[in-house]
Amino acid sequence: MIVITGASDGLGLQLAKLYSEAGKKVVNISRRPSKYAEINIEMSLREGPDIEEAAAMVNELEEGLEAIIHNAGVMSLQPLGSITEEEVKRLMSTNVKSQILLTSFLADRIKKDKTDIVCVASTVGTKAYKDQAVYGASKWAVRGFAKNLQEEFKDAPNRVISFCPGGFKSDIAKKATGQAAELKGGSMEPADLALFMKQILDLPKNMEVSEVIINRKAFK
Repeated sequence: MIVITGASDGLGLQLAKLYSEAGKKVVNISRRPSKYAEINIEMSLREGPDIEEAAAMVNELEEGLEAIIHNAGVMSLQPLGSITEEEVKRLMSTNVKSQILLTSFLADRIKKDKTDIVCVASTVGTKAYKDQAVYGASKWAVRGFAKNLQEEFKDAPNRVISFCPGGFKSDIAKKATGQAAELKGGSMEPADLALFMKQILDLPKNMEVSEVIINRKAFK
């Protein structure tokens, strides 16, 4: 069983498609259903009680939990001087708190099933961009959480992967600004990134790709 947050579109949808085609039971936790998930837990991941309820529903499932892919995320473009408390709460809750709490609520199951954990961050969490202070801070925090999980599981078979993709085709910017992002040189394909992540997870258990940074290469 593979649990994916935010599998209703973008990278999460492509991951759900791959794992479904591979014969795995896919569980999507998202506000909207995923057409490739066998089980859809339609729930927001912003608030603690909802995250706890989602975790309880996962714990009720009998199949072994092979991997949790923390993919759900939101973006923000607010210039310094215009950042609101609500926007900070929205991004930190969805991008960071959801990963921390879902992992914590499922900790016993993760240890029992030797579950691998993927924390989807971004190349924004390795550098900085104008007007992305809140979004960037949230992605730096995701990388920090993944690093701490690696310490927690250093003597266990669980692998923790910090997955940091550059710009790829998705609606995340459109949802934040109302306009689709147009990146110079084009964007990466979410299907390619999903395949790459699956290939990493398909490696033997004694091989942990602790962090992968996939920069978008733009060329003429």
